Amino acid sequence: MSLDLTGQIVMNAIPISQSYRSPIFEALALQTIIGVVALMILDGGGIAQICGIALLAFWSGVATLIVRHPQNPTATDLSAIRIGYIAVVAITPFIAGAVWALRGL
Repeated sequence: MSLDLTGQIVMNAIPISQSYRSPIFEALALQTIIGVVALMILDGGGIAQICGIALLAFWSGVATLIVRHPQNPTATDLSAIRIGYIAVVAITPFIAGAVWALRGL
């Protein structure tokens, strides 16, 4: 948002390609399903915590991809957005475990 010369609020749309739309909605659907299943596992919230960390890491990566290729996404970019969350969820327990061990938790 910004102000124009008359003081009115102007909404600035992010100029990204329409081809990002479908992969983003597919990623959201996949994350919803995995998130609901993770929340139903009775382990004290450990799996849900891993999925939450993976969620933040994944969307950080998606934002980076979109900033780097706003108008011309590659097929790899779109595939990474579509199914990349699964890979991030698979890797996160190892990285988070190493970080927690370094911190002494």
